[in-house]
Amino acid sequence: MAYYDTEEQETVIVYEPATKLWDIYTTVPKHINRLKNAHIESISDVEKDAEGKTIGLRLKVGKLPSSYVFNR
Repeated sequence: MAYYDTEEQETVIVYEPATKLWDIYTTVPKHINRLKNAHIESISDVEKDAEGKTIGLRLKVGKLPSSYVFNR
């Protein structure tokens, strides 16, 4: 399996007030690469295809990576 079809790709960012953590899930290749390059330590789930390519990523962080910051 390669990356998800474009129609099925998504990035979901949820803030959890109780833990003060951001839960990020993505199947968008550009976002996967950006998050992997940010060297985030708390990656909790990695989905790989049969060839070992990362096609899905879930992580929780206390601070959003700078590329994900919303307008203030």
